[in-house]
Amino acid sequence: MDSKQQPDDDGIIRIQRLVPGQVDVVLGSHPRRRTSLPPRKPRAYGLWIAGLVVVGCLGAMIASHLRKPNIVPVTALEQPAVETQSSQAEPEADPTASPVPVALRQEPYVVPTPAPASTAQNVPVQPLDNCLKNGNVIDESVLNCRFGQVPRATQAEPAKGMVSASYMADFKADAARPAARQARPYKVATVSIREWDGHNRYRAQWRVYDNTIDGDSVCENFLARSVERRECRKSAQVNFREECREWSKRASRDRDPESKNAELRYCEAASTFTP
Repeated sequence: MDSKQQPDDDGIIRIQRLVPGQVDVVLGSHPRRRTSLPPRKPRAYGLWIAGLVVVGCLGAMIASHLRKPNIVPVTALEQPAVETQSSQAEPEADPTASPVPVALRQEPYVVPTPAPASTAQNVPVQPLDNCLKNGNVIDESVLNCRFGQVPRATQAEPAKGMVSASYMADFKADAARPAARQARPYKVATVSIREWDGHNRYRAQWRVYDNTIDGDSVCENFLARSVERRECRKSAQVNFREECREWSKRASRDRDPESKNAELRYCEAASTFTP
């Protein structure tokens, strides 16, 4: 088909082979007339990378060369000996010249240790017959006569306790209280009390003087200043308050002298006792 002259379209599709010189407006030119595109040349990235590697290697070699320590030849170390020999051959300096300051060498100071008295005093040993006076008793005077003055042994400082002064004061006060109260009659009460913050129970003992509970003796069956005694005394304080309310109700109800005494005993302890 000629691209310049278009035939009339009668609805019939006609296929005509193109010759090398003709061009189809739809399909283009003849396949043999197509010009092949030139191949793309690869970019020279490899050359750049190789160049950077070479530059890096050269920089590393230069840096390692600069970091190498300077090697001092053996002859340089022997030069001071030659200089000392030449300085000895020089004439003596002028005495009128200013003296050159010389650095002083500091030596550690050693504190002298005094020698024992036995080694410092070389006293000749006297015969025993010359030192014995009356009888055959050998005492300190005989020893001093024969061997010289014998040094007396110094008494060491008495040992001190490792407790505080407040603890010792409380201990002495506790030790003095029973001695002052031995003349007064008392009763020992043994009571099972409930723990103040739990459900366990303590077997507590205290002294009662004339219907009065001795607050210092509460829980005396436990070791002094122990955790058990402290917890027992806290529980006893709660017990005194509960017993005071209970015996007050009972005393007002039955009007019994024993109930009244128990009310007075526990209410007084509840108001005065401190754990």
